Amino acid sequence: MTDLMGSTVHELLAQVLARYGSIDVFIARLHLLLDTPTVVHPAAVAPSTGGRHRLAEPTATVPTT
Repeated sequence: MTDLMGSTVHELLAQVLARYGSIDVFIARLHLLLDTPTVVHPAAVAPSTGGRHRLAEPTATVPTT
């Protein structure tokens, strides 16, 4: 581990300890946030059958000779 990386780790550890008091409290809070269920949004409504951007209906094909 380089000095730069070590100082970054120490700074992060100091911030976690200052905010949460211990690593155990930080991990418990992290688990609580990760275990909270996700909000499910309703499914998208199917588009109407008509409209300006509707794909053209297939037409009869003319055989090529």
